[in-house]
Amino acid sequence: MTAPRFRTSVILLAVGAAVVLLTAFVATYFARSTAPPPPQSQVKQSPPALYCVFYDFTHASVVVGFDFAVTLAKGEPPRFDERAEAARDGTRKTFEDNQRPNWTYVIDEDGAPMITSPDRATRIVLYGLKPEARGELWVGAGLRSNEYRNLDGQCRQDNLGGSDQSESPTSQK
Repeated sequence: MTAPRFRTSVILLAVGAAVVLLTAFVATYFARSTAPPPPQSQVKQSPPALYCVFYDFTHASVVVGFDFAVTLAKGEPPRFDERAEAARDGTRKTFEDNQRPNWTYVIDEDGAPMITSPDRATRIVLYGLKPEARGELWVGAGLRSNEYRNLDGQCRQDNLGGSDQSESPTSQK
């Protein structure tokens, strides 16, 4: 007699769990589908930036990474201010707003965009950089440096084609 009661209890428990799960699924579905998208004014866009990483020759590990704040003024070349540099050996350099090295932007002899450190010891060639692109875009990059040698890498450009290009990233806070 206890076996049929046990079986009935298990069946009722399973049916109850199924009803709870189905109710939760339906409620979640309708809550998602009826919620309006946030207004464009509430969608926060990150300031223009460029983050580059360069790999060892086997592409097994990152040798060095650079982080730049980018300022895009109409009619002017992009301005790349170095915010940080991190090397594989654990050394890290971080620069405050008023002490950020400004890397020079030029188009090299092959037509590729290139930025050069203030001491001219390090150059980053940016293959496929698209200053007009919004959002996130990965582009190929090459590092030319006596310290790090010639390394292959990639850079992530963020919002270089943002809506307000006349302000510096530090003034958008």
